[in-house]
Amino acid sequence: MQTAFLEQAKLWACLCGYNKRIEQAQQFTAEMLQKSKMPYIAFSTGKDSVVMADLAWQQNPHIPAVYFDADCAYPESSALLGRYTAAGRRIIRWACEPLLDTLQRVGGPASDGCEAETMRSTVYRPIQSLLAEYHFDGVFLGLRSEESYGRHKLAQVRGQLFWQKRDALWECLPVAHLSYMDVWAYIIENEIDYCIVYDRLMGMGIPPEDCRLSYWAGETKRRWGRWAILKQGWPELFNRFAAMFPEVRSYT
Repeated sequence: MQTAFLEQAKLWACLCGYNKRIEQAQQFTAEMLQKSKMPYIAFSTGKDSVVMADLAWQQNPHIPAVYFDADCAYPESSALLGRYTAAGRRIIRWACEPLLDTLQRVGGPASDGCEAETMRSTVYRPIQSLLAEYHFDGVFLGLRSEESYGRHKLAQVRGQLFWQKRDALWECLPVAHLSYMDVWAYIIENEIDYCIVYDRLMGMGIPPEDCRLSYWAGETKRRWGRWAILKQGWPELFNRFAAMFPEVRSYT
């Protein structure tokens, strides 16, 4: 991580507002653990989920973290999952339909309806099969209001802890009102092990507030440079992707 940003994060952690927001996140986490007896952590390996996981593990270190594995994890994400497992965390890699298979099935990553179908194959259907096997009654989600209008509206309307009728479980959004600087300040202050994809992205000149981590073959934000970033930072993955879907080269 760049020194200037590292120092900025350390200073941010000294602010009263930051500490108040972290205390609120800890309170929502505690309330969740009073309501849910068998929760899990939805773990993407992204910065928000590592903070959320640490908040939960500080209060109950035995909560499992579930990574929905669509066979398109960055190597750095797989390495982080391995380090967490080695450190004694319970990590469940729950298999989804491989994302590249989904993209082929719908006609490619730029096809109509692609985004909706990948949500079904990597989120909705895997959640149903996960709950059928493990019978979890709660989930910690690392969604932040700052990242999208939909996430902002969810936290505004439902709050940070609510009963989700569709899946019959409690949902907790402990980091919903944290800013990206709050998240990085928490990671640096508490020396949290995080995915170094972020270091590579920042090293490529991408502002910290714009750094995102998901599956490397994802289709969202393709018109805003997602595949160009993949090509620059992970050319071997990009070439594999482009060999299957040559149309992605027109976006780079």
